[in-house]
Amino acid sequence: MKKIKLFAVLAAMVMALALTGCQQPSSGSSNVPEGFVKVTGGTVTGKANTNNDAGVFIKDRTVTLSDFYMSNCEVPQDEYSAVMTGQKVKVGETEYTLNANPSYCTEANKSKYGVNFGTEQGKRPVEGVTWYDAVYYCNARSKKEGRTSAYGITVTTVSTEGNITEATVTLVDGADGYRLPTEAEWEYAARGGDPSAAAWNYTFSGADSASETSYSSSSNSGLDAVGWYRYNNDTGTTGSSNVTNDASGKGTHQVGQKAPNALGIYDMSGNVWEWCYDWYGSVSTGEETDPTGALSGSSRVLRPVQRRPE
Repeated sequence: MKKIKLFAVLAAMVMALALTGCQQPSSGSSNVPEGFVKVTGGTVTGKANTNNDAGVFIKDRTVTLSDFYMSNCEVPQDEYSAVMTGQKVKVGETEYTLNANPSYCTEANKSKYGVNFGTEQGKRPVEGVTWYDAVYYCNARSKKEGRTSAYGITVTTVSTEGNITEATVTLVDGADGYRLPTEAEWEYAARGGDPSAAAWNYTFSGADSASETSYSSSSNSGLDAVGWYRYNNDTGTTGSSNVTNDASGKGTHQVGQKAPNALGIYDMSGNVWEWCYDWYGSVSTGEETDPTGALSGSSRVLRPVQRRPE
């Protein structure tokens, strides 16, 4: 599964909602917020995949995932700001006000990152968020909506721009609040949630590669239906030149303008990269249930930037 990137400064997030307890709520439950879709879990037996980037479902690995709920789009700037405005943290005796919208792609920066056709700034995905900003946002939104926070967070460093750059984070068992998807959940959802369907092996989330085009090609018109990237960002149709050489071809688009994948989730290919919960590292073979990745590491997983070492 490939997700073509725009440029390296961006990092947005999709969110999973872990709803736990005696009984999972039905898809129509009032406890499931608007804009979330149910992803029915299952067991995936990995196989050699020569057509796309290596993912987490590799040969000799069997992964079982429980049901979960996922946002149907990347978190828009307006939603992020509504939660993060006025958020403060203390590190020692110093209080910091967190950045309510760290995005680069705004009206103020339109000379660098063009405001593309059909795009409203507030509906563009929030980007420029650190992984620690993302998990803090999940907790802050959970608290705002009366849910149990999914993370224990102790902030240790905040940048001058108001981004959290270091913190101790632990996952809270049994919480019903928002959280980042694990990498296995992200890829399972991106592939459409059904390993027996043709869409599971598509090059992109919701669309296959263009005829006679390699998955590793930087330009691929097969992506046009489902994702924004540097070769179609100013027109929606793949062109022959690298349009990121000027502002009209840079920047993000508001969420949900392209076609969704089989689960009804948008922008899992193109637009911006997305944070996952896991530490980056190799994927083990064998059988696992609801894996959360390595216990430690030097960086967290961004999909699809970091290809998996096998």
